[in-house]
Amino acid sequence: MKKAIKYVIVALVIVGFSFLYAHIDKEIPVYDKTADTSLYGNMGELHQGVYIQQEFVAKRSVLDGVSIKFGTYGIDLTSTYDFQIIDEDSGNTIREGVLKGADVENGKYHTIRFDQIEDCKNQRFIFRFGSSNAEVGNALTAFNVPKGKEKVKLTLNSDNFDHNTLAMRTVSHQFDVENFISVVFAVAYLYVFIIILFKFFN
Repeated sequence: MKKAIKYVIVALVIVGFSFLYAHIDKEIPVYDKTADTSLYGNMGELHQGVYIQQEFVAKRSVLDGVSIKFGTYGIDLTSTYDFQIIDEDSGNTIREGVLKGADVENGKYHTIRFDQIEDCKNQRFIFRFGSSNAEVGNALTAFNVPKGKEKVKLTLNSDNFDHNTLAMRTVSHQFDVENFISVVFAVAYLYVFIIILFKFFN
């Protein structure tokens, strides 16, 4: 009886740990991920008065942020950037915030987080991004990717980038079944392995 209770407790601990660990960030590319990386371009210096707008579709039920590949030109930036998440249908801004250029690493994807948007699967949004204080020589750039089959529009002010999509991924923090199952099996295997070793050396 005691052994049965012990195993039930162990099983509950493994499942509980795996459940918590399985809540992860899932990143889904807005762009064509099969595109040759050597063909990536950039949007030029995003200085004062220059704004990017990228349409995108939420592929999961929640949205916690966007991850974008930025460039800093190797400069320690002091500029800041405003961003908005806009509901494409209504035109209403539903999330907004500020990004410090100093927080961005050159050539890396940087995650811009905001309060979670719920029940948004297949909803269309616009990501708007620009600065009111960035000067030439103190400004970010963002990378773009040759467009595949995605039906979303990228603009720089009033200029359409019909053949490109921003190097952007949506970020959703939620429970992931595949991760949960993998962790359950991995932890259970580790537990059994430790028990076997303990019995072997005793």
